[in-house]
Amino acid sequence: MMDKKQLKIITFNDALQQIKDGMVIGIGSGSTIELLIPQLAEKIKSEQLNITGVCTSNKTAYIAKNHGIKVIEVNDATSIDVAIDGADEVDPNLNLIKGGGGALFREKVIDAMANKFVVLVDESKMVDYLGETFKLPVEVDKFNWLLVAKKIQAYGNLEVTRRMVDDVPFITDNGNYILDVVLHNDINSSDFHEYLIHLIGVLETGYFIDIADQVIVGTQNGVKVINK
Repeated sequence: MMDKKQLKIITFNDALQQIKDGMVIGIGSGSTIELLIPQLAEKIKSEQLNITGVCTSNKTAYIAKNHGIKVIEVNDATSIDVAIDGADEVDPNLNLIKGGGGALFREKVIDAMANKFVVLVDESKMVDYLGETFKLPVEVDKFNWLLVAKKIQAYGNLEVTRRMVDDVPFITDNGNYILDVVLHNDINSSDFHEYLIHLIGVLETGYFIDIADQVIVGTQNGVKVINK
């Protein structure tokens, strides 16, 4: 019986095989990617590849640089060949919830830029509907966060909390707050995203709808690759 960490690690081979010399790759955030980066660095070194990384968080950029990976800012990248990231939930249509680590805005910028977006998850992340096991993160401005929270609650009597870490509000790399929203199974993801994104003070939502091209799932029976 493999644990979640082992299930994530078995997905790496299929992802790393897609990385070729001369590529610009989007490097995601979170526990899965932090395990992947050393293996990516080893591949670059052993195969003498010229690879440039664009990272979705300050933490990822720091780890990648420490492993000798060349990293550039997103504004210096004209295109991204492949982006690799984890997810908090994946539905049957390969729509995602991301942002458990709070990097959802930068993740979405890079994942949407990429010619191909590959998602690595263990089987516990596969759900019947978005919000089944995970709250929806929404990145909001500090200035009017409470007003925004009340407008989100009003959408369908939803439970909304400001994310806290050690009794202090969590701050994103962009200097904003995260609101975590408990979803019902009857919420239409596209409609709710549209509602949220037009609220003044919302930077981005953790809905990644129609962005993933491939999901690589680590299961107890091996690796399952699902293409869009």
